[in-house]
Amino acid sequence: MDSLSALMASMGLRGRVDLLCRFAGAWSVPQPQTPPGQVPYHVVLAGAAVLEVGRVRRPFVAGDLVLFPRGAAHTMRHADGATLTFAEVRRPLGRLVEVASEAPHSDFDVLCGTFELGQHHALLLQALPEVVHLHTHGRDDYTGLHALMRTLRHESLQASPGGDAVIAHLSAALFTVVVRTLMDEGELRQGLLALLMDARVAPALAAVIAAPAEPWTLERLAGVSRMSRASFARHFAELSPVTPMDVVTALRMDLAARLLRETPRSIELIGEACGYTSRAAFGQAFKRVHGTSPAAFRRQTSETASVTKV
Repeated sequence: MDSLSALMASMGLRGRVDLLCRFAGAWSVPQPQTPPGQVPYHVVLAGAAVLEVGRVRRPFVAGDLVLFPRGAAHTMRHADGATLTFAEVRRPLGRLVEVASEAPHSDFDVLCGTFELGQHHALLLQALPEVVHLHTHGRDDYTGLHALMRTLRHESLQASPGGDAVIAHLSAALFTVVVRTLMDEGELRQGLLALLMDARVAPALAAVIAAPAEPWTLERLAGVSRMSRASFARHFAELSPVTPMDVVTALRMDLAARLLRETPRSIELIGEACGYTSRAAFGQAFKRVHGTSPAAFRRQTSETASVTKV
């Protein structure tokens, strides 16, 4: 398995489609800041509008895919920049909710959803731009994205058995393809994904992702990349604002948070899976990164999941 695939598999990425919005006339829809780890996205199916993030206004047209890795507040507006709100109608449609303005026909259709990474994936999310905006219309090199977006829309509008599982897998695939596209286009020059793209550093990072419990040291990481300790540290610093061992700890803590949230394993076993020989050492490292103990984190995520289900 390549390092990007291993990273994505380790994240436990989940996704959902929430709304199909169909607007006409003068309309304006503000979207508030989302909590850490909640990555909203929009897929424009038809028409043209304006997307505002802060003071930046940009065209937002059919074929566009936009996501907000750090959950930035933003506003979608009618193409003439209208500031009026509108009377809306909400109704169930397949596996999502249709939101439509009171008009016989729509000028702008957009699919709105959320990628859920959990707040413990800050290392990955910080490596991405505040706004990822891909213009896919007429781009033959975006064939894979087009296919995923069409299938995601089709499944969302149906009530077929297994649809939730299909949407979850499609969402993970869509997020991965977006990240890969940014990597291929040279948009990521620093951070975790820049490290994964670098031929000299990537072997060490891939080794940590594959075996986080190994007793990693700077010397051992340099050895995996066939570099001297000094050369490895210097080159790593050119690509990342944090040290190699900081990245090792972050990857371990990402894994720990996922295992605490998704498995019934004991805290001791999870600590061992993340490279810690004692519960105390694991607890101290976890609290430094997440601000709470492993036990408290598990309780909080369990309570949140229970509330969500209700």
